[in-house]
Amino acid sequence: MSPTEKGNGIGPSVLGSQQLQDTPTLNFNLTSSSSSSMQGISGVGSGDCVSYIRRQLSLAEISRGLPLNNEYELIAFSHFTFSRVYPVDLGLGKRVVEKPIGFKRKDLLEALVKALESLNKNVTTPSPLTNNNHHNQNSKNSPNRYTLDDFLEGLYRSEPTTGTQYEMYFRTKNINTNNKSHMDQVPSVNGVTKVILMRPFAPLQTISTETLPVAKDKELIHIILPLSGRTATFQSFMDKFVKIALKNDRRVHLTVVYFGEEGLAEARGIMSRVLMTKNSGGNSNNLRLLALNETFSRGKGLRVGAERDWDQQGLSNSPLSSRHNGDVLLFMCDVDVVFSARFLDRCRWNTEPGRKVYYPVVFSLYNPHVVYTLQGKEVPPETDQLVISRDTGFWRDFGYGMTCQYSNRKELVGSLAEELQPTERCIGKKGERKKSLGQKKISDERRH
Repeated sequence: MSPTEKGNGIGPSVLGSQQLQDTPTLNFNLTSSSSSSMQGISGVGSGDCVSYIRRQLSLAEISRGLPLNNEYELIAFSHFTFSRVYPVDLGLGKRVVEKPIGFKRKDLLEALVKALESLNKNVTTPSPLTNNNHHNQNSKNSPNRYTLDDFLEGLYRSEPTTGTQYEMYFRTKNINTNNKSHMDQVPSVNGVTKVILMRPFAPLQTISTETLPVAKDKELIHIILPLSGRTATFQSFMDKFVKIALKNDRRVHLTVVYFGEEGLAEARGIMSRVLMTKNSGGNSNNLRLLALNETFSRGKGLRVGAERDWDQQGLSNSPLSSRHNGDVLLFMCDVDVVFSARFLDRCRWNTEPGRKVYYPVVFSLYNPHVVYTLQGKEVPPETDQLVISRDTGFWRDFGYGMTCQYSNRKELVGSLAEELQPTERCIGKKGERKKSLGQKKISDERRH
């Protein structure tokens, strides 16, 4: 994180002097600061407040998932970094990206402080025999402590009946807990740690702290791409896929379900060139093309791709496969979508077998030939068009066509596939949606 970003966003100086402590993982007990805050509530005992907050935590969707009747009941998450917020509800300014200011800045800053307190509880401290002043100074500057520099990104949303929920991701520090001197301890950074917080209309409570798998243990993602024609767009998609998924992430498989005969040979040639290119990362295990000689149906393409079993060789390399009972993580994609390596991590982070389904909110770009021509500018290269601003596009928050989910929800996948309309607004049959399945909709990737 650059100094410029810190200056434009949530001020880092406030965090520098914080004495950091933690709340145990998955423990709804209130901290001492929370209890003292509640003692000031007139006419209400602290015991009543504690019971009320515990009830709010237990009822929140973030803890157990809630049944929803349709997509209009879903409350989407907004994505934020240290210096920027990407809101789902644009508000008065109609800004698709903005700096956190006012109450929003104060809210996110307090959540970051609480997350750092939770992460820094177990930082090894010097011996009690050490001078107290020296100890206090060293504890603030310890390389073992989590700081704002370790913060990657976060999500937040507010539920009207329970409170505000936060999920924040930090670079993991493997803290040495051996009996070494304080100055000799050197942390190593490895993987990502997720901290879940909730503000149940009361002081913040740490819901859980979880260390996520490192790169070599990442869950394998199976991308399903229905396609008919559009071979030029498909060539562009494959160029990005090779760079981001095959060479960078290396834990992604792609299934292209192609409809019809027209353009089939060209699509097959595009995939064959990837397989034949040296060091592309493509092979017969992570790339395949399924041809259907019939009229294009995105729903059927998703269903066919989801129901086809993969070679178990790809799953055996992941220790998560046993934990997930062999369930396959699916990403149902479109050919005109541009995604990043970080999005693939979000696809893993925000899905759980039988519990969570992830619907990314896509930023849809306006026609660049119209946008730049009206501004009297030349149309830039495609990579320079991928800019999130009010002038270049809008968040497609009404679309549910793309999703990350595990294959153990096959009945939901089937319902989703058969019920999808051209506008991609329907998730599935109402009967299927009533099952207790946590769902996320987060401002995320870009679309042409």
